[in-house]
Amino acid sequence: MTTDASNPSSPSAAARSDAARPDGGQPDEIRRNAARRNVETGVPGFDEILGGGLVSGGVYLLEGMAGAGKTILSSQIGFHRVRQGEKVLYMTLIAESHDKLLGHLKGLSFFDETAVAQQMLFVSGYHELMKDGLDGFLKLIASSIYDYRPSLMIIDGFRSAREFSETELSLSKFIHELNALVAALDCTTLLLAPLSGNEPHPEHTLVDGLIELNRYSDGMRRAREIEVHKMRARNHRMGKHFFRIAESGLLMFPRLEAQCAAQPGPVDLKARLGFGLPHLDNLLGGGFAQGSTTTLIGPSGVGKTLLCLQFLAAGVARGERCVYLGFYEGPQRLIGKAEAVSIPLADAWQDGRLVVRWQPAIELAVDEVAADALATVRETGATRIVIDGVEGFRDSALRTERFGLFLNALLHQLREAAVTTLVTEELPLYADPGHGRAVRVSALTENLVLLRYAETEHGLRRMISVVKQRESAHDTSLRELAISSQGLDVIDGPPTTGGSSSPAGLSATLQTRRPT
Repeated sequence: MTTDASNPSSPSAAARSDAARPDGGQPDEIRRNAARRNVETGVPGFDEILGGGLVSGGVYLLEGMAGAGKTILSSQIGFHRVRQGEKVLYMTLIAESHDKLLGHLKGLSFFDETAVAQQMLFVSGYHELMKDGLDGFLKLIASSIYDYRPSLMIIDGFRSAREFSETELSLSKFIHELNALVAALDCTTLLLAPLSGNEPHPEHTLVDGLIELNRYSDGMRRAREIEVHKMRARNHRMGKHFFRIAESGLLMFPRLEAQCAAQPGPVDLKARLGFGLPHLDNLLGGGFAQGSTTTLIGPSGVGKTLLCLQFLAAGVARGERCVYLGFYEGPQRLIGKAEAVSIPLADAWQDGRLVVRWQPAIELAVDEVAADALATVRETGATRIVIDGVEGFRDSALRTERFGLFLNALLHQLREAAVTTLVTEELPLYADPGHGRAVRVSALTENLVLLRYAETEHGLRRMISVVKQRESAHDTSLRELAISSQGLDVIDGPPTTGGSSSPAGLSATLQTRRPT
């Protein structure tokens, strides 16, 4: 399975090293330092973070603490290049044995056992490093590249080379000569080393890219993150980005607010998307503008989710594709809840016209949730989406301090895709709607619909009013939202008696009319 390039019966490593050097008399094809091609990694999300991929012939340092995923990442890239018909050289120093390494990789779907020893070649450089130091190791690298002509080389355990260097100058000389060698032979190289913290090393300035894999801790919660500190010839995504390890390998999710703004899609500014409830749509001037975003805020049980489901049902009835993203109720319970009040969504859910994405509000990776939602919108051609329970989305996210920027970026992408979006947020039962966390979310949206309770002699009544609607004339009157087994309706007409309009202070003699 593995190859020992230091076998005494093979041609002299030193001779082949000299021949492979740029000044070793090789043809111009090898010596030239032409424009480099792009090297895709095949790791979902990674090329976007890198700004397009690696540059062929470059040297890249992957640093990370034990268990961060360095070996899996480099192997995943290697097997992807193998699938492109290229050869990959995996060179180990003081690291796990090749058999153990391959045994661990077999559990991942990208692993291809038929490629091992054919296109994916494993070489140990430990003996050369121990015997002849960095010079001997460099000769082994040169002879191995010359023999096998790989397009990608992975050096696992680069810390050993660092420790075997007598001085920083000798390590810098080694990195410099390695750079010249792999650039001349167009062999992209990954160096794997433990995380060195803030301690500077010579290779940090000499490599073409410096990539760090690390773990973020928040109390008892942990998340994996990647950061590209340096990337020559690439406009990479700055900052930290979430990733996880799955059966398919590493899945990376570029931080949403660090991505380039989407190009605006075509929008009919005169088009209005309503709820299919005539009285409510009249309050909204016919409905929400296409591509706008709306916050529905109110206390628990006031009808926010049912209004959202009614909005989706109206879209389905018009032949639109719709998406529901929620954090508290699973799909079956949600659809049952809708059918119980005569909102017909069961058939649309079954045949795919309505896609329900349920993400329990526990340790959410918000970038992954957003990536899935945006991909679903693109794949289905959805024109309406509901994000139900944004407070659960926020409170369950790691790094909650970035949630405002994240949500702004998500809503912007939906807006530019001409998707009309409803976001719900819960208020305490008797909260002042002018204060609190909900205002920070509603400030990101064009429209704000407030739901509240009113106390009457007959009990609590659900009230609804349109607080703002930037792109349309609207009626700010206070109305009753009636919910029954026959469906939802908004009472046509204001309360017949005066009183305070605060949630707890409406007149106890408030009279209402039931829908017919």
